[in-house]
This record gives sequence, C-alpha cells and structure tokens, in this order.
Amino acid sequence: MQAVTLENMDVQIGRKHILHHIDFTINKGQFFGLIGPNGSGKSTLLKTIANIQTHHNGHILLHEKQQHTFTPKQLAKMISYVPQETDVGFDFLVRDVIQMGRHVYGTLFKSETKKDEEMIEWAMEQTDTTALQNESIRHLSGGQRQLVMIAKALAQDTPIILLDEPISALDVHYQLKILTMLQKLSKQGKTIVIVLHDLNLAARFCRTLLLLNEGKVQKIGTPEEVLTAPLLKNIYHIDARIRKDEEMNRVTITPYIEEIESNV
Repeated sequence: MQAVTLENMDVQIGRKHILHHIDFTINKGQFFGLIGPNGSGKSTLLKTIANIQTHHNGHILLHEKQQHTFTPKQLAKMISYVPQETDVGFDFLVRDVIQMGRHVYGTLFKSETKKDEEMIEWAMEQTDTTALQNESIRHLSGGQRQLVMIAKALAQDTPIILLDEPISALDVHYQLKILTMLQKLSKQGKTIVIVLHDLNLAARFCRTLLLLNEGKVQKIGTPEEVLTAPLLKNIYHIDARIRKDEEMNRVTITPYIEEIESNV
C-alpha cells in the first residue's frame, strides 16, 4: 500500500515559493529519510504532509485517499508529527504532555482508558522518559524535551509518523536508541518519515532517501544512489570520500572542504 503520495505539489508562503512540483511516493512500512541543506524546504514538506501547512497545487494522498477528505480527527489518527521546536508553552508535567497524544481517542475531560494508560506507559518505556513523568516539561533539557515529544507521538499510535530533526539535541546513545526503535516500528508496519542532517545516520537507518534543495527534489533512491560524490559536491558544496562499511553493510561518508582543510 502507498502510505503517502505527493503529485505535482507546490507550496507558496506569501509571495515566496517554498516547494516546487514535488512528486514522490512512500510505501507503507518504509523508513524514509528527508535530507538537504538548511532552507531547502524539508520542514515545510513535513508540515504540508501533516496538513499544518497548506499546499496550492497538486495532490496529497494518505493511504491512497485525498488528504483534504480527512476530518481533523481522522487525520490525527492517521499522522503524528514531531516538530523541531520542543517548547510546549505551558508548564505541564511530562506525563500530561505525552497523554495529549491520546486526546484524539476521547475528549479532554474523559478519564484515561486502559488502552490510553498502556500506550502512555509503552511510549515512556521506548523513550526512557518514565523517570521524568512527574517533572515539569519546562525544567528539562532540550534533549529530554525531544524524547518527550517523540513519546507523545508514539502514544498517539498512528500508522504514519513524521519527525523533523528529532535527534538533533540527543547524545550518541539516544540518537542510536531512538533511530533503532523507529526502524523496528517501520519493520512492524508503521511508516516513518524523518528529517536528518547527519548523512551517515541517514544512510545507516533509512532505506530510501529524498534529497531536497531549493524546494525541488534533486534525487530519490537508496542511500547508495543518493549519496554520491558529485551530488554532495553540487548540493552541499563539500568533497566526500564514500565507501562501504562492511561491518554495518551501509555506505559511509567522510566529508571535507579541501580549500579550508588544506590551510589548517
């Protein structure tokens, strides 16, 4: 089944065109990575799939149905979204924030069901946030807040999970823990769409990569097909040594900027 399909989609904010003629398909259960330089449109693309940002041309299909035919409640049961920003805005307890992921299955004034409790506990276990559940979200570090927002998305229990740089504030241990957990969920049938800046982690965990630049799709394919020296030179303005890590069976990139490093 096709989980997400974009057909000739454009996004314009004010007078500025952000995304141009975007066409691609993500199949159910894919671990799909979005990569590209700063300002290339990755966050806007995620927000548009989640219907946070409107698009002006083309079509978006979710599980082969037009996005605009979903009610807000139906969409919240289809897609969970982890934003870059982790500032909640109010002084909630961690458990209360994670519980918000369950609101779509009831009302704000309804008591937790057994299913709600099970999903909240499971989400906290997956993200190592159980010990933080009675802490104020505002007293946490940036990395801890990222873990809480990931837990909230997991508690929402949607077939499609969109994550915008969810590991940027995490240490190496938690980067690997979260990506491994998401990879496992994709193998169980959930569709994971993730923005990553670390190209080596993107190559290691994502089976398909989409390289975006200046609002346009430059390349889509396997890490070996997308992460080539000419493309990295053209898009990121870096030189790169690319080789196969035999132990991980994944492509590995060593980037460098020759004119700078030659003077060091």
